[in-house]
Amino acid sequence: MTLIEARDWYRDSLKTEYSNAEIDFYFKALLTDCFQWQPTQLALEPKRELESKELILIQEAQDKLLKRYPLQYITGWAHFRSLKLKVDQRVLIPRPETEELVDWILEDCSKHKDGPKELLDMGTGSGCIAIALAKENPQLSVSALDQEKSIIDLARENAHQNKVKVEFFQQNLLQMDSLKRSFDMIVSNPPYVTVEEKKEMKSNVLDHEPHKALFVPDNDPLIFYRKILEFATGQLLPKGSIYFEINPLFIDELCSLIQQFDYTICKRMDIFGKERMLRLTK
Repeated sequence: MTLIEARDWYRDSLKTEYSNAEIDFYFKALLTDCFQWQPTQLALEPKRELESKELILIQEAQDKLLKRYPLQYITGWAHFRSLKLKVDQRVLIPRPETEELVDWILEDCSKHKDGPKELLDMGTGSGCIAIALAKENPQLSVSALDQEKSIIDLARENAHQNKVKVEFFQQNLLQMDSLKRSFDMIVSNPPYVTVEEKKEMKSNVLDHEPHKALFVPDNDPLIFYRKILEFATGQLLPKGSIYFEINPLFIDELCSLIQQFDYTICKRMDIFGKERMLRLTK
């Protein structure tokens, strides 16, 4: 089978699930991330014969796309700002909204150039926030935590892949009493989707991404924010800041909780016009 024949087969076999534009995007992503070919390869060598191992990979990817697997889990890679990150079903796929959270932190750092800062990313997952901040602002001394060793191993591999230094350690967000270090900045994109919201979610997310990184109990949707705020009471340095990615549905309840800890709150919308981020300062 040639490269152009494979593309046409993709279009025909996936047309009931995806548009031609989506199919072509997925096909080129496979060529780029799995074969390390340039996106122009299809135009330059349409009649290139695929090797058997290449054809097997393309066929396996097609089968997973029919089952609505996220593309990033199929290729094994996600793109986040300037980073290329390894991802699998241990971690959430980084979202564009989270790139905006990184933007906000970098903007604030550029306005206050008063020496190195210690920053902690709580619930790091793939490491996308911590690694992007460390790469784009060398003045930041970045640490990151998550509760499972396998997740930390993946995040550490991503830091090495992107040639940045981040200190990773295993720690349960809900049991932070043992961590006695102080930080200038804390950032977190914790689980914040309620079980009730499941019915509104797309199957590619609900069926494949890790639920423990997505969902919180309906009766306590702010559990992670509360624990982070309690931790920050003792470990955030004077004039420090906290940055949260949030569920817009609970912004009023979250702001009421934050006010109990005596912070000034600044809100920011994401590219979709939803109040998605908060910055807390003393």
